Parts: sequence; C-alpha cells; structure tokens
Amino acid sequence: MPFSNPFRRSKSADAKPSGNAAENSEDPTRHCFVLCEHAQPGDLSEADQIVAEVFGPGYSADTSEPKVISVMHGKETVGFLAHMPAPIPEGEAEENAAGNFLWPDGKEKVAQHQSHIIVTNVGGSSESAIGSALTVSRLALVALRLYDGMGVYWGNASVCNSREVFESFCEDMSEEQLPVPAWLRFQFGPASENEIGVYTLGMRQFGLMELEVDRCSMDLGELFEFVSNLAHYLILSGPVIEDGNTVGGSEEERILVRHRPSMIEKSRKVYKIVFE
Repeated sequence: MPFSNPFRRSKSADAKPSGNAAENSEDPTRHCFVLCEHAQPGDLSEADQIVAEVFGPGYSADTSEPKVISVMHGKETVGFLAHMPAPIPEGEAEENAAGNFLWPDGKEKVAQHQSHIIVTNVGGSSESAIGSALTVSRLALVALRLYDGMGVYWGNASVCNSREVFESFCEDMSEEQLPVPAWLRFQFGPASENEIGVYTLGMRQFGLMELEVDRCSMDLGELFEFVSNLAHYLILSGPVIEDGNTVGGSEEERILVRHRPSMIEKSRKVYKIVFE
C-alpha cells in the first residue's frame, strides 16, 4: 500500500528546499519493538536466509548468542534483535495500539503478546533520520519473520501496527519511496456531524512539525492519503512549506497551510492544513 504520487506545492509557494529535514531531527529513530504471541523465540535456523532476503547480498545473521542476534554487513554490525521473554510492561503497547484506524482491534490483539523483540539500529551519528528509520524498518521485517511477530510498536510515533499493515507499507521501500504510515500515527476524530479532523504523531523524528486538519469534508480514506502524501513530501524535502503557502497534488489544487498552535498541545506549532 505505498503512496507513490509525488505531492507538489503550488506555484504560490516560494520557499526553497533546505535539504533533508532529517539532518536536524530531534530524535531520529534507532529502535522499535516487534510484538510476539509466544514467550519463546522458536527456531532461528533461517536467520541468515531471512536477513539476506530483506537486506540483500552481503548481509548475514550472527546467532552465536541466541538471545541477541546481530545483523551483519560483512564484518560490520548493522543492528541487534534482542528477545525479551515478557510483554512490554505497564500496558504501553496496548495503549499505543488503541485508536489506530489501521488496526481496529489492535488493542485487544496486542494484549495477547507474550514477548517482544527490541530492534536496534547501531548506525553512526552521520546517518540521516530517513536512513536510520529505513534500517530500523528492515530490522523489524527480519524480526517479524524470524520470530513470527504479530505487530510493530513504533515508539517515536506512539503507534502499534499489525504485521500485515507494517509489511504492506514497507514493501518496495527506498529513500524515495518511504513507508510513511508505518512511521507515523494518524489520529482521526469527528469535527462536526459531517466533517472529520486528523493529527499526526512522529514527524518530529525527522525534525519537522506535525500535521493537523481541524475539519474537512473528505472521507477518511481520502484524508489519510492526502495527509500521508504531504508528510512524505515534507520528510523528503525538508521544512519547505512556509506559513501561508498552498499545497496540492495538481496545478489546480490550492490548499492553504498555516503554522498554528496544535489543537492537542497549544505550546507547539504544527502545519495546519486549512480546507475551505
């Protein structure tokens, strides 16, 4: 389910790209958690094959320490998969699965997990936030297959997605085609009888303001695609949308974007998408 359509600012937007916003990210993603139904890790004999299929030739798995598998590129360590034979404590994963429209029964499903995998990227400080998030995603794909995971908890977006959703969005991902819905939370809610609103969580891992729509008459699917595409554009291009610019998926579409206080946290500014 990747979104491949480029999201273009209209000609009225005169801001210039300032490079990858990830260079200034506040908290680039180095970790996520894969949730498992079983307490024990099971058969790890296919680790090398799975790593090579996900990462490509030259990558392998070091299983000499079964509780902590190292993913290697030649002799260089890419990341670790650490199996923890217990659920994530204090209901944290369940809380962050609740209300996710991409996993309607996620809270109930996540409550059944018996163990989790701490997925860690050991990339250097020079690695961009996009590059780090891509590596963490690939490590998570390995963990999902190797440990028969049920879902992924992406802490920097406060969201749990099912295995099927995560794998679908990560299919064919690259530095140009980002699995944005796997990296962000999209929280929808009614704005009026015939309108809905949405806000994102997770843009700050790329050094960007969150996106919000207070109200619009689009249906949920259309609004999700619109905001996802705009988030994708910003993550790739950087903070290029100035207060008062307009954006659109075509030359004819003109939708105003303002820098305004968040509707959920007044102390910080967001990209407020204004549908007239």
